[in-house]
Amino acid sequence: MKKLILVEMNEITWRLVDPLLAKGELPHFARLIARGARAAPVAEEEGADLDPWVSWTTVYTGRKVSEHGVKFLEQPPETVKGPRLWDIVADAGKPVGIFGSIMSWPPRKDVEGFWVPGTFSPGYETFPASLEPIQELNLTYTREHMPVGGDVRRRMGKLELVLKLKALGLRVATLARIAGFFARRATGAAQAWEKVSMQPLINFDFFERLWRKHRPVFATFHTNHVAHYQHRYWRATDPAPFLEKPDAEEVRKYGGAIRFGYRVADELLGRIMAMADADTTIVVASALAQQPYVTEEFRGGRSVIRMRDIHAVLDLIGATGRCRAYSVMAPQWNLEFDDAQVQQAAELALQQAYVGTPEHRLFACASAGNTLCINIRQKLPRPIDGAAECVFPTTGKRIRMDALCAEKDPTPKQGHHDRTGLLIMAGPDIAAGVDLGACSTLDLAPTMLKALQLDAPAHMTGYVLSAAFKDHVASPGIPAGHASAARATVDEAA
Repeated sequence: MKKLILVEMNEITWRLVDPLLAKGELPHFARLIARGARAAPVAEEEGADLDPWVSWTTVYTGRKVSEHGVKFLEQPPETVKGPRLWDIVADAGKPVGIFGSIMSWPPRKDVEGFWVPGTFSPGYETFPASLEPIQELNLTYTREHMPVGGDVRRRMGKLELVLKLKALGLRVATLARIAGFFARRATGAAQAWEKVSMQPLINFDFFERLWRKHRPVFATFHTNHVAHYQHRYWRATDPAPFLEKPDAEEVRKYGGAIRFGYRVADELLGRIMAMADADTTIVVASALAQQPYVTEEFRGGRSVIRMRDIHAVLDLIGATGRCRAYSVMAPQWNLEFDDAQVQQAAELALQQAYVGTPEHRLFACASAGNTLCINIRQKLPRPIDGAAECVFPTTGKRIRMDALCAEKDPTPKQGHHDRTGLLIMAGPDIAAGVDLGACSTLDLAPTMLKALQLDAPAHMTGYVLSAAFKDHVASPGIPAGHASAARATVDEAA
């Protein structure tokens, strides 16, 4: 039976992969590319819509944002339109394995296989429920990683959690690697940022055990660690584009972070290639990418403003005890309401709040279903004026800016989202050595369904990247190695 593993390496980019390939530092990427096809999918989203929760949903559904309706991370699932790839495969009666995919909460319980939702999920639920210790680890780590505002509580002690995780597949070698990191960190031989890469390495132990046990027809594995490094440490890696250069200490501390992240990604890819059998297609995708954050306003990158205490914010907008708050991707928080009138009042309070003068609105706020996603407006002038007064007209409350917000990150935001991502495909039906050039992220879902020998639903408007497949016959006069050939072939067939 044909199988496919979608390796979701969030926001990796050819801009950095190709130079590392040239240096021989990504051997498993090099092997996979030589065995198959590469492309540069361009995200359909632009501007404020160019975010991973939107772009990945476009990949999963084969629909544009105007159709699938995603506005913010972990918005109520009933407000997201269209079946995703795993739904299509599961509804065809085939086993699926979901691990960490964005916006995959809550897990379906009517499927064959396994389901561990994304690491920003509102709750611990997994399928089967015996996998919940994995999600407890992920949610604890993700939310405690936030410099301020974390609010997550362990449901079991550390030793109990480790024992449960070991029974679920956590390898002794990985535990030894973690212990080695902390030992090196204690002596100053390791950088604190290396810890970020422990999460995907730990998670892959679980994923590999689950994949071998269930042999899903369609499986996903998501990691965000490279995106984190790029957002935080691009300037130390490549100072050239930045108008304000890093000092020697910044380069010393952070200059190796992005390269380290890509090497860990290569290690994970090597384990996937060793795990996959001859009937399995491996697809590596990024959904979107990053580029250096260079503007005249933020010459060395933009600092991130975070809420110090979400409970203080709820008091200021009159929502204490009237909603449930949980952190998602820093610095955003979701507020979930049971009463529509309370939600409307809270939204109005957020929309009217300002700092200093009314034209400087304090919050960005998005709404879907019974949930608000809130964030301090990140385009406020820097550095923030700690003495400025924050005013909440609907409740009559006031607070100093430095009591409400903080800029706590060791470096500013130095990478921002870019539309041109990465795609690599290799498998039993994929041609070797093909460069498809540019395509659309809408093309990924129908192409993966073809690799699984499943029909794409009528609502998918993307094209099958036919030139990637061994059975492709190029149209006369069109280069067979480019996505344009696939599009032309489809048009002619129609």
